[in-house]
Amino acid sequence: MNILFLAHRIPFPPDKGEKIRAYQELRFLGSRHTVDLFAFASPEEQAAGRPALAPFCREMHFENLGRKAALVRAARSLLTGSPFTTGYYFSTAMAKAVDEALSRNQYDAVFVYCSAMAPYIADFARIPVCVDFVDSDASKWAQYARFTSFPISWIFAREARKLGRYEREVARAARVSWVSTPLEIEAIDPDGRLGVRALENGVSLPELEVGAPSPEIASLGSFVVFVGQMDYLPNVDAACYFAEQILPRIHRTHSDLRFVVVGRNPSPRVCRLAALPGVTVTGTVPDVQPYLRSAVAAVAPFRICQGVQNKILEALAIGLPVVATPRPARAVGATANELLFVAQQPEDFAKAVVSVLETPQLRQNLSGRGFVERRFDWERNLEPLERWLLEAAGERSWTPGQAVENAAAC
Repeated sequence: MNILFLAHRIPFPPDKGEKIRAYQELRFLGSRHTVDLFAFASPEEQAAGRPALAPFCREMHFENLGRKAALVRAARSLLTGSPFTTGYYFSTAMAKAVDEALSRNQYDAVFVYCSAMAPYIADFARIPVCVDFVDSDASKWAQYARFTSFPISWIFAREARKLGRYEREVARAARVSWVSTPLEIEAIDPDGRLGVRALENGVSLPELEVGAPSPEIASLGSFVVFVGQMDYLPNVDAACYFAEQILPRIHRTHSDLRFVVVGRNPSPRVCRLAALPGVTVTGTVPDVQPYLRSAVAAVAPFRICQGVQNKILEALAIGLPVVATPRPARAVGATANELLFVAQQPEDFAKAVVSVLETPQLRQNLSGRGFVERRFDWERNLEPLERWLLEAAGERSWTPGQAVENAAAC
């Protein structure tokens, strides 16, 4: 089968949620079929990604999105009434490249990774289009709106409405579409009429061998850890929520506990947390695993959350207890094993962390690893993907130039 794979970001390096999923899907399909990859990437990302992705791709085409130009296109969406997201990611150069590839090659299916890339397919009825929404981005923007103030909240609320409508239009037009969890189906296809399916994530299990922690990590003493890209709003909000509203409650009885925030590009708001008692912000580290292995627990206090949080699975896989808010816990199976604790309000969350601290036998309990192995194995979870694309493949017909026409609408 010949597949055109459209991604809004180059799926390399696979170092955060949506890139990991795209990389695994590309690897899976590229090992079985002929795949051409078209994606946005900076020159640095292209240099690193080309050799790494070459084993899975016949052809690769990358465009440098250009943040300033993308923001201008997003702003123009106010005039057209379309979502900011589709405007941001629509490039005339990319549209021409996609259209040329569609006219030159006989593709059996087009794989659209995230709704932002759907405008590059002008007419879903003329070519089999398969869409991985991953998560409902519209639901994410709605959550953003609840945790920001006017006028930013108005912008986020507008995007939630516009993108929600667009996600449903894409799901209705696609031959097959899917998301990462059943919760995301509820967001895009609540009545089941659009046929959106769930294709759950996987996780690469870390090695179990444990070496001595570095002097820097050992000097932290007893700590709970939060891992993530620290300029991403859901991560920023979660870390600040824990440091400002939950940690002080824990310190009433466990004053020596530290909260360690591990992840690259910490925003100014996250950096300011380091001034709070008991908070350490590491910034970029070579490897997060030593921090996870040395922590007494991982915390996932998300108030803004879509899809599966890999950080929870990675902690469970090494026997590290996790305390999480309900939504991310539900996405991985809240009652699936004894290492995952669920709490919403600051006082309840603090009590759950204290309970974990006072139950040392929880640590190094590998029941979580067995759960992760059973439910989040990439090869097993990706098995339906090939079947869905084969089912979607059908009569092909394409009129060159149609993709470019979408530029005016975006």
